[in-house]
Amino acid sequence: MDERDWDTLETLFTPDATLDYGGLGTFTGKDGIREFAESVVESELRATAHAVHNPVLSITGDTATGKWYVTSPIVFENGTGGFRWGRYNESYRRLEDGWKISALKLRFLFASDYEESGWENWRSLSPE
Repeated sequence: MDERDWDTLETLFTPDATLDYGGLGTFTGKDGIREFAESVVESELRATAHAVHNPVLSITGDTATGKWYVTSPIVFENGTGGFRWGRYNESYRRLEDGWKISALKLRFLFASDYEESGWENWRSLSPE
C-alpha cells in the first residue's frame, strides 16, 4: 500500500475479497481492490506509512481470522497531514498459492490532523 505497488497488493487477496473501509467505501474483488487503490489512495493521499501491530490470529483448517491495530501518518494531496489509528478485522483463506485475505474491515478509532501547519515540506527519507 505505502509503496503504491498495486499489482503486488492485489496478490494478497482472494479473487472475491471484500474491503470495507467504512465511510471511504466498500470494494469487492480484484477490480474493487484496484479501484480503492487508485481512486482513494493514489488520488487523495501523497504519502502513507502503515504500521500494524498487536495481532490476534485464530486459525481453523484452511480459514483464519485476524485483528490488528494500525497507526498511519498520512499526507493528503493538498499538503496537510495527520495520523490515523484504527483496527483491521480480517478473514483469510488458504488457497493453492498460500494464505490470502478474503475480507478486510478497517475502522478508524482516532484521528489527528495537521490542518494549520500542514506537511507541505514533507520529504521521503528512503534511499531509493
